[in-house]
Amino acid sequence: MSEPLRIFVSHSSTYVELAKSLKLSLQALESTVHLDIRISAEMAGATDWRQWIEENVRSADVFLFLYPHARMEMNWCNYELGRFYDDQKRHYIVCLKNLDIPKPPPAFEPYQAYDGDAEGLFKFLKELFTEGVFTGQQAVNAEVGKIGTDYYKRAREVAQELAEKFAQARVRERLYDRRIEITPQYTGAMLDRERTIVSGNVEGLQVIGLEPDSRMPLSTLISTLGSEHRWLVQLEESLSKIAIGALPPSLAPFHTAREIYVPVITRAENVDDVLRRVALIFITIPGEYMQTLADWVTPATMPENFAELIRLVRTLLRTRWDVLEPRSMEVRYGKLTKEQCSAVVSTIVADYERLAREMQAEGPMGPERFRSLFDRSLRPEFEATGRDFMESMQTLTSATDGGCVEIAKAIDRMLANNARWLQLAAHQFELHIGDLTVTSGEST
Repeated sequence: MSEPLRIFVSHSSTYVELAKSLKLSLQALESTVHLDIRISAEMAGATDWRQWIEENVRSADVFLFLYPHARMEMNWCNYELGRFYDDQKRHYIVCLKNLDIPKPPPAFEPYQAYDGDAEGLFKFLKELFTEGVFTGQQAVNAEVGKIGTDYYKRAREVAQELAEKFAQARVRERLYDRRIEITPQYTGAMLDRERTIVSGNVEGLQVIGLEPDSRMPLSTLISTLGSEHRWLVQLEESLSKIAIGALPPSLAPFHTAREIYVPVITRAENVDDVLRRVALIFITIPGEYMQTLADWVTPATMPENFAELIRLVRTLLRTRWDVLEPRSMEVRYGKLTKEQCSAVVSTIVADYERLAREMQAEGPMGPERFRSLFDRSLRPEFEATGRDFMESMQTLTSATDGGCVEIAKAIDRMLANNARWLQLAAHQFELHIGDLTVTSGEST
């Protein structure tokens, strides 16, 4: 073929270096046919970018889509694909995807896809240069497919180098297992909750109860999760400060049925002090750290409201990991008889009574004193959690007639109640810490 082969490389801005490497690698395999490869990162300054995309996409013979990560931004890639569709000529649409991605995104799924490992990329190079798959059966450089030639050796090297860059993309995007991303949108200077989108990886979305591949407006997520996820509102309130470079705030922990999570801001992207993306991870609180807290003795000079709250938290943690968690494992996996499971219930009740006596020995605390540990704003949740505890304990003591399965369910409810108490205590700690804060210019 005498005309150059025109290839348009569609990519996310995150992977611009991969796109540049691909262009240089393909051009290194040129022979008699020139490859005219266009990527948006090489667009000249002061260019009308919409017109540039229109002209270069429509004139392309091959639309080559780079898909290194399943969570990459797709808006512009989909837009470019739409412009390519507008042309009436025959379309050659190709996807180069990473190994851990089972299939291309929906818009590209009907078309040929190659894995981003050395073999998959070499297969693409052979079909492009020697087999004429995208050029009407006309070879671009037949030497690429002939074992022993310099071009064959170079193609193997190119495939390996590109495979390593795809692998780097996998490593970079897998730093943390439980992650969500918030993409802020604004109406004027105000954050627009309806247009601000929350997405994430599978594990991160599961933590907040969302299905894989969910994309949800921030407003919907806040109303869905409710008041126990105060970190979301705290995050929203701090976005303007994060945008201008302030260190991210500590966010309130939250709990699920069996875990306590701490949301941590790990990354923020902004353009001209306008926040474009915020990434968070969810960290579980390890049991060994809980034990350290449980064993800590409060200083004599600590205010009594702090000391009593710490003693309460210490008891709640011991209840969870010394009593409920071991008994749950025993009932579920210990192959106990019905009578033995009933004995486990008696053990749990006795342990609760023992821990209550130990707590009283550290400092007598009646119902009103216990209630006064919590701020008035937390009293509704305090009352609800107390009622839930009484009902959960009644369910546990009544479960002996139902055997091990019912007892396991009752222990799960006790664990959930324990997590509610810990969450309530975490909220009270936050209020205490707020009282300790001294702003610049104030004195104690």
